[in-house]
Amino acid sequence: MGAKQTLLTEHLDRLKWTPRDLAHAINAWLESRGRISDRIHPTTPYHWIAKGFCPYPPYPQIVAEVLSTKLGRVVSPADIWPARQGLDRHRPASAIAALAASWDVDEVIAKLSELMHEPPEQRVPADGVPLITAALDGMHHSPTRLVGSSAKEIVRPALMSLIARHIADLRLLDDRAGGGTLNLRYVSGELHAVLDLLRNSAPVGDIRERLLLASADLAQLSGWMFWDAGNHGAGQRYLLLAVRAARAAAESSTSEVRRIAKESATNTLGMLAYQSAHNGQAADAIRIARAATEQSADASPGTRARLSGRLATAQAAVGDVHAFRDAADQARALLQNRHGGDDPPFLYYLNADQLAAETGQALVDLARHNPGQARPLLNEAVDLLTPLSSTGLRTEYQRSALLHGCYLVQAHLQLHDLEAAVKTVHQATERLAGVQSVRCHVLLRRLRRAFARRARNPYVADLLPELDDALRTA
Repeated sequence: MGAKQTLLTEHLDRLKWTPRDLAHAINAWLESRGRISDRIHPTTPYHWIAKGFCPYPPYPQIVAEVLSTKLGRVVSPADIWPARQGLDRHRPASAIAALAASWDVDEVIAKLSELMHEPPEQRVPADGVPLITAALDGMHHSPTRLVGSSAKEIVRPALMSLIARHIADLRLLDDRAGGGTLNLRYVSGELHAVLDLLRNSAPVGDIRERLLLASADLAQLSGWMFWDAGNHGAGQRYLLLAVRAARAAAESSTSEVRRIAKESATNTLGMLAYQSAHNGQAADAIRIARAATEQSADASPGTRARLSGRLATAQAAVGDVHAFRDAADQARALLQNRHGGDDPPFLYYLNADQLAAETGQALVDLARHNPGQARPLLNEAVDLLTPLSSTGLRTEYQRSALLHGCYLVQAHLQLHDLEAAVKTVHQATERLAGVQSVRCHVLLRRLRRAFARRARNPYVADLLPELDDALRTA
């Protein structure tokens, strides 16, 4: 056996994986990014090993990212197939690479600029202590102020107002359509423009901190959209940098900017916790969500409700019913006591319907971890998910309606109510044409496989061709 296939075998041995396990991991990676047609046969890696064969692109990069994620350290394609020329150009990097405990504002701006020019697949998600440390370093460090610019041009209030309107509209674009490729490109262009203003405008008053906060908003939005598009490593890094940009903006001389920036940083930590919970890193999610909650003691009730909801999602991901109930109840109570005028702009979407749907989604996860309590948990989930999922109470938030509709279908299936499951999936697929969310498409494909196992049922037999057509044209 030659050196090339020996190196791949050594990596698999460290994981106690067979080549078939590697094939399953590759296909799961592809499926999570909506690339179903690129999946490989379960026996394909056996041929790579037996024949000393380096697969054609993009599979060397995918193998490297899969192994990097599972091993907890970066593995490049050249580490696996050293004789293959040009593979080092695609060396992956961790989402937390070069995020030091001590940092300054210029470094954050430079790293955001670099990230926008990288292929999103290049970043490998981090987990465990390194991820938690990088996240909390962004909150706890007091950065040095931005190096003064010699520029004389001033960013006027009219331009700042325009940027704020653009950010609000881009958030609504994400709510309606999700992380589509062109949507992401447009958001990146907006972030590039704001960073350019930071570098090339006169430092008058607190305008630099306001631009930093706008950068944090756009980096946060990019992180959410990249994750929605299946690029988890890139999404994670954008969020980590958004925390730092918001923390830097919290050094503003204006109390309102300081307040919103600090709440923005903790809200981004909450988003990072949510992503970790749904990426199979539930313990990380709990630690990050708790840290965000502790940092938000003086925040508005809306922000504290948002963070308690994130903690509830994390507790559900580990199957802790009591801790979930405590966090979910606190989120609901805080939301009831909030005053709308106190909420920061990024919580425009959070209301009782949205929080109820998120609670229902978490209950579906709890039921999986607690089979002895599954029926009452699932019945409760159905009651909470049905309003937003079935009628789309807020038509501008179609991705949320589709996402929570998928969880409602799952709850019906686990309750063996096929008629309700089929009805609900019909309602969900009606939204597919306008939603470019890989996350939602992956959930629907998993549901399709679940329905296929029940194909003898007359409700399901009629559904499958329609569902296939909807997924094919999405």
